[in-house]
Amino acid sequence: MSLILQLVISGLSVGCLYALIALGYSLTFVVNGTLNMSQGQLVMLGGVLMFGFSELGHLPFLVSFALAALIVGLLNLGIERLAIRKFDKGANSIEWVLSTIAVGIIIQDVALYVNGPDEGVTPSPVGDEMLRIFGAGIYWKEFIFLPVVGVLLVLLILFYKKSHWGLWLRATADNRTAVEIMGVSSNKIVAVAYVLSGLLAGIGGALMSTNYAVSVDIGLPLGLKAISVAILAGVNNPKGIVAAGLILGISEAFIGQYISTAFREMFVYGLVILVLYWKPMGLFNARKTIVKV
Repeated sequence: MSLILQLVISGLSVGCLYALIALGYSLTFVVNGTLNMSQGQLVMLGGVLMFGFSELGHLPFLVSFALAALIVGLLNLGIERLAIRKFDKGANSIEWVLSTIAVGIIIQDVALYVNGPDEGVTPSPVGDEMLRIFGAGIYWKEFIFLPVVGVLLVLLILFYKKSHWGLWLRATADNRTAVEIMGVSSNKIVAVAYVLSGLLAGIGGALMSTNYAVSVDIGLPLGLKAISVAILAGVNNPKGIVAAGLILGISEAFIGQYISTAFREMFVYGLVILVLYWKPMGLFNARKTIVKV
């Protein structure tokens, strides 16, 4: 029983990270129907920057965390301006897919040149102590993902539902033409969505670096895993993405324990194929029409 509880808690922790990263895809897709295919590399960059600022630069943990998230958020703004907006020419355009994949390769190569191939783990402020719950043991630095990501998701929902920028984001998602008529620049709203998406990537990478070894080659697998979560849920359903991320994290934990870690990736991508065959728009897809001008 204690092993099962431990696997559930560990799976929830990993699932929280998947959901946090996947929400970055959702934020931009619902606003203008585009995705940053270099999102995984941005997560990697957040982790590498966090380790660099904290361990090599000897900056305080919270300062390193904030800098890593902010830099990745601003970088994603530049990606939107240079690699997406110029190539987003209509509902059927796909040029931005190739341009953002190219950006991801560039980010990874630059990070490899600057940081090298070495791995690093940022010491967690909660230390390496273990938490015991009904006989199950889990490290505090892993368990802390649950409340931290939970708070971030609540803040994101409040921003989305209560702030003026959140209102404009939702309005742009519903009808971009109407937003322009109201005198609000839809390009600015899209840029805000990409900054938020980048912040989520940076935060996810910074959090991940406190419990897992980060290196320049983790970006692509993470990006693929996160977009798999988004596809499983329906990329325009944030609540579904959170649920899918948690389910996927728990499933991976049990598969790794009772079958083999070699089957975890096969399970994820096999499940994606089945869902796309059965429900092409995702398990929790919310119907929505994107209007572009």
